Amino acid sequence: MSTDAQKLARSLNDAAVAAGQSLETNAARHQVWSLLGSRAQNILKALCAAGEAPAVSAGSCEPAASRARTASGLARFPEDVLGAIIAFVDLPMRFTCVAACSTLRDACARLSPRLEHSLVAKRFPLINTFGSAGAPAPRDLFRTFKDFEGENTYAVRPESSLALDGYTLSLEIKARKIESAGPGEPWRFNGTQESIYVGTGELQAGTPLVTYKFTVPDAVREREAELPETDETTWSLIATIVVSRRGASGKLQFARIHRDPCTMHENGLDFDSSEMPIPAGNQALNFLKRKADNVDMYTDPVVVLHYTGPCTVEARFKWSFPNHGEVMTEHEARACLEHYAAWSE
Repeated sequence: MSTDAQKLARSLNDAAVAAGQSLETNAARHQVWSLLGSRAQNILKALCAAGEAPAVSAGSCEPAASRARTASGLARFPEDVLGAIIAFVDLPMRFTCVAACSTLRDACARLSPRLEHSLVAKRFPLINTFGSAGAPAPRDLFRTFKDFEGENTYAVRPESSLALDGYTLSLEIKARKIESAGPGEPWRFNGTQESIYVGTGELQAGTPLVTYKFTVPDAVREREAELPETDETTWSLIATIVVSRRGASGKLQFARIHRDPCTMHENGLDFDSSEMPIPAGNQALNFLKRKADNVDMYTDPVVVLHYTGPCTVEARFKWSFPNHGEVMTEHEARACLEHYAAWSE
């Protein structure tokens, strides 16, 4: 046998070994055949027409198919045949082919990334319904659909990393001048305002409720009483709480957790309470919250202000439901401040 014939025989044998058990069925064989070029098909037809392969030489009693073959024999195999073999393997076998020799690695490279996409689609048939145009890289596509095979996720108890004494709550009561064009006309803010109180809250220890206490002196009431009023102008009060913390870098961050009207009278102060603002960019939370609000099924975190005695205002964290409220536990208040409040950068 000539040297060229021996090399060709080794190449064909190496290709058959690489195909493994992938060609056991007629459908598999037809598929590979259809992927071959006309030149490769003609070569294989000619070999088949030659009848049985020549007998093994007398110098060897070992069948040719069982002899050890080197991957270098694949180098002379036609590119379309190598491509057909590579295209027919699965994901693990592709890795084996790439690791086996440079010839198979080059064959994979010639078919990339279509080969990888087709192998990922074979592993995850849903991908075939979307097409390949604009699809992510095969590696990312594999990871995405592999994640989809995991169990459904549900809400879990959030953890917090900062104690309540790591937050500072600051309260401002501001008087805003409003005016009306005449009887029956609406009142509008005219741009004039004055801050009549600014102070920080003291976290109360040893109480079952999460409470921050503010001391509001009598001078605040006296200043509010001095604000001039006419038939066309008056003043409205609004209370704002801003909470601050230091991030991991030491930079101060801020979040507004309360901003609602309040009224002052001879017996103290009355405060309105509404939900804590959510981060503007959290569209998933906004989507759920809007629906819950519209059907009165909301569960909103709020900071409620109470006038509890002479010169004392207390801020407490609560849950607001359609028909009642519920105080937050310390863990819930910490999680609310850390994960729900809309913090500055």
